Amino acid sequence: MKYWESGLVVTILLVAGLLLAAELIRRFVPLFRKLGIPGSIIAGVLGLALGPSAAQLLPLDTDVLESAVYHGLAIAFIAVGLQTPPAGRKGGGSTSMAFAIPWLLTFQAALGLAIVLLLGGLHPGLGALLPLGFQQGPGQALSLGAAWEAAGLENGAQIGLIIAAFGFAWSVFCGVPLVAWGRKRGLIAPLPPAKEATQNDTRASLPPGSLELATRQAVAIGIVYLATYGIVRFLSGLNGLSDLAWGFHFLVGTLIALPTRILINKMPGPTPLDDKLLGRIAGITVDFITCSALAAIQISVLTANLVPILVLTTVAGLCTLFCVVWLSRRAFPDAPFEHCVVLFGAATGTLPMGLALLRIIDPELRSPAPISAVLGSIGAIIGSAPVVVVFLPRMVASWTDGTYPGAGWMWLGICIAYVIALTIGWRLMGPLRFHKPIASFWPIPK
Repeated sequence: MKYWESGLVVTILLVAGLLLAAELIRRFVPLFRKLGIPGSIIAGVLGLALGPSAAQLLPLDTDVLESAVYHGLAIAFIAVGLQTPPAGRKGGGSTSMAFAIPWLLTFQAALGLAIVLLLGGLHPGLGALLPLGFQQGPGQALSLGAAWEAAGLENGAQIGLIIAAFGFAWSVFCGVPLVAWGRKRGLIAPLPPAKEATQNDTRASLPPGSLELATRQAVAIGIVYLATYGIVRFLSGLNGLSDLAWGFHFLVGTLIALPTRILINKMPGPTPLDDKLLGRIAGITVDFITCSALAAIQISVLTANLVPILVLTTVAGLCTLFCVVWLSRRAFPDAPFEHCVVLFGAATGTLPMGLALLRIIDPELRSPAPISAVLGSIGAIIGSAPVVVVFLPRMVASWTDGTYPGAGWMWLGICIAYVIALTIGWRLMGPLRFHKPIASFWPIPK
């Protein structure tokens, strides 16, 4: 049948089958549950091993997988943007998160560029993809990697996916031992008492004949994404903004979703949006993104770039771990270890991975860390914007305008200066305090 020839439906169904297989593995192999490895990562590894890059047993369409990652990133961000922001205490942990996220992003950018410059002969985009793959996830790494292919970064989309995959590996295989280390040392803070559950059944308030509640969420996300497409298409027509606009489509979607939520809430009658369903849609999308991103990796591209990618991700993983542990005790007055776990997961495998790691010691997410991460990530947009919108694209552009590697060293200096500026701002406006001894990763207060 012609309706099956494109490979779209088959690939989506196979991804669903991989996720089911991963859940069965977690159920019947206690080791995977004990380690806390997310099922979406197991599914992605299965897809990589059984797909066209390896055993060739599953007819997965790589183009479909990459498209799923690209569009899924925007859908997940829009779904989160349409949710009501959680209420929580301002300052403290959220302020530190707002500084920590761009601090680590800039630090990783400087680290990636420095390694690429020292190795010599490599495209600066390879180093620029390091913070994107580690901290922003496979969707953004693929999106901007694909955009930078026009600037000479060969297989940029694939390299972005591969770096993101290594980031996921660091968050799992180093994050889980980190949790065990904190538990052994007694660093886990007592959890606050559980709140009484409240339920607001929006479905009961819908008039007869209304769209199903889940359909309303899908329609809201779809309308916002349609508006996103229109704006991005307009921006892409402006001189010099084409690659940047298509690469940052998810950010445009988020900026549209935030005021859309406010507008909908001001309309007469009950709101058609349901935070719980929006959260589930975002969770489902993240699962599919993670699985698709890992399954879409082309081993031939990994093999061709194995040495620089291994050097980049290994140095970045170790340095990120040391920085996060050293900073967390000094930057988060409440529940520092819980914040440490979330921050490490977010700095290597995106914020959802940080929350997944936290669930090992805080299954109901009752500690202050989740609220700090959500509120802080909103504030972090301001500090991260210069890096993502200016620093990294200009690093990549220097390859084609004839100013590299001289411009590369200049941007490295700018990144280092920005890290210093963020540190000063963090100290003056946030709770960052340089507790002694400075050489101690986790100083014990007297």
